[in-house]
Amino acid sequence: MHGRQFFSRYLLAAICAGKLFAQSAHDTLPIPNDPLELATGPVSLADTPEKRTAALALLEQARQNFNLRAPGSAPYDIKVSFNASGTTQYSGPGEMEEISTTRNTRWTAHLGSYSQLRIFADGTAYDTHPSTYLPLRLQMLRQAIFWPISGRFPNASIRSASAVWKGAPVSCVLLSRAGPEATASPGRRWQEEEFCIDRKTGLLHTYSVAPGMYNVYDYNGAIEFHGRVFPRQLSVMVAGATVLQVQIDSLTDLASFDPKLFEPSEDMNGPAIVIRGPERLSQVAPHSPALGSGLTQPVIVHAVLSIEGKPLEAEVLQTANPTLAEAALEIVKNTQYRRAEEPIQREVFINVQFMASAEN
Repeated sequence: MHGRQFFSRYLLAAICAGKLFAQSAHDTLPIPNDPLELATGPVSLADTPEKRTAALALLEQARQNFNLRAPGSAPYDIKVSFNASGTTQYSGPGEMEEISTTRNTRWTAHLGSYSQLRIFADGTAYDTHPSTYLPLRLQMLRQAIFWPISGRFPNASIRSASAVWKGAPVSCVLLSRAGPEATASPGRRWQEEEFCIDRKTGLLHTYSVAPGMYNVYDYNGAIEFHGRVFPRQLSVMVAGATVLQVQIDSLTDLASFDPKLFEPSEDMNGPAIVIRGPERLSQVAPHSPALGSGLTQPVIVHAVLSIEGKPLEAEVLQTANPTLAEAALEIVKNTQYRRAEEPIQREVFINVQFMASAEN
């Protein structure tokens, strides 16, 4: 069957169904091999209060290095330069600067033809272009710098695996906020986030929100800022290619500033469309005899959704099977997702699950 006919049939059936489903109970192929996938061996379950406490403490130690806005933190000025690439709408060189007093924040960003000035004042976001969505690569950039470890995990299933990163031992915490009960099966599972952390220093070296996408943090020439050790460089890999190469040019104290910097000008409006994420969704594609296995084949699509639930930008994280990758991307681009209740754009990771027909 030709690839175009193949994904067109999937697309039509998925649109007609128009539904999202929970993680499939069918047997699923393991996640693909990747040089940055570190948790490939035996895992241990955090199945006692002591083990959960130890894993959560390690995550919290790593989180604090990035938590520049924690209560009582020093006001800061961070300047970043980067290069973005891939199949998304905006690419090329860019820069971003953020100043923050923990109460109020002001940041500017440029990428290609996109530019923005945003001010958070008294809990409201104001923009020079308040109806403009943030490009996917900029959303990924801000997530990687400020919130690689976000949220709390009171009900998450937690597993861990020992690994080696650049010749040194690390502990990879595998965390699933929702999904099947944790088991001792080796290797990472599709629904798990992966945080690989140096136990001695508490530094986060790699983070993967979903298989196929990896943040890599480089502490060579690290910046020390009020007890934090901040990476000097970081990169983001998608489907084996570098899509963000980031340089932290400076991170300094905001010793003095003009309070008017945090006052929206007359040409700024609010509330602006703010970013939220990441979220995980599952979407079941129709059966097909084109699959060569009786196992479910997931393809994760990374996307930004508008307030109305329309995909604005999207890319696939697994490309070993180009036909399935193309089909998954078309299904997501043509699906209407739930509308947001607030003026937000959502970064989502949609697990499109292709199921082989029963006769396979």
